Amino acid sequence: MGPHSAAPRSLERVPTFDREACLAMIPPLERQGFLRIPIDGDLRHATDQVFASADEFFARSPAEKRHFAQPAWVEGYREQGPEYSQVPERPDLTESFSIWHRNRARAQLDAWAAACPLHPALRHASDMLSDMARGLFAAMAEYWGSADAPELRFQNGTWTQLNHYEPARHTRELLQDPHEDGHLITFVLTNAPGLEIEVDGEFVPAGIDRNELLVMPGSLLSLMTGYRVKPLYHQVRNTYRTDPRSSLLYFVNPEIDQHLAPWIANESNKGIDIVERANAGPTQFGLPSLAETMSGEAETPSSTPAKADAAQ
Repeated sequence: MGPHSAAPRSLERVPTFDREACLAMIPPLERQGFLRIPIDGDLRHATDQVFASADEFFARSPAEKRHFAQPAWVEGYREQGPEYSQVPERPDLTESFSIWHRNRARAQLDAWAAACPLHPALRHASDMLSDMARGLFAAMAEYWGSADAPELRFQNGTWTQLNHYEPARHTRELLQDPHEDGHLITFVLTNAPGLEIEVDGEFVPAGIDRNELLVMPGSLLSLMTGYRVKPLYHQVRNTYRTDPRSSLLYFVNPEIDQHLAPWIANESNKGIDIVERANAGPTQFGLPSLAETMSGEAETPSSTPAKADAAQ
């Protein structure tokens, strides 16, 4: 594959997420290491609402944006700087806004709905993406696991995040360095080019538009499948466009109060506690562990001038 080749396009055209449709996606996921799924209807409308609300929110002043931040719960706004893909000295060149299903019980967040439309828009999109993930995991368990495999619970270990980039502000070639997310799967929807995925040892454009969703396997899914599915490495290239770029991300992790046995057990996952790997996973990117976020006492480092200077 040449340096300017596009990643091979998958052929799945799945209108619904019933059992048969989800089962049909598992062989191509194992074969090519990712899925592109067309979206329309309610999910496309919800995604458009998220992107429109993000444009409005991230145009606000820094003080206004920080008003919608709850770092102890990892909910809401996060400035550029704390999160990174490889090393703290090269932070991701993005601001972000996160929501967690488990935080819906926190009444303190109710007032955000009127003053911050991005918050309810993300919750609405998250509900639809949750249904998709549930269908895919049921199909995975049936395809790779045993008939009596327990349900993989994920909702309270999972978060939805909007990443907001302003490419023209930066001189760095990559807005995010190469990495894999370390989750079970990540759903990605975006409104502009920049995302690249590793195919046959080369990074190529992911090739998704606003009418498609990309499913990216993480190393936790590799452990669940005995590495029948490899983690998908990816990066975000700077296009230097003057218009902002947004990505809607659904990071799927198992809930940490369950025992999780792999669907395929072999030497690659022997003796590995998959739930503990999930718990510690966010720390490799500068974020609190899942247990720390659930406690409501998480600590996310603030950006520093030195980091901001290095980021450019």
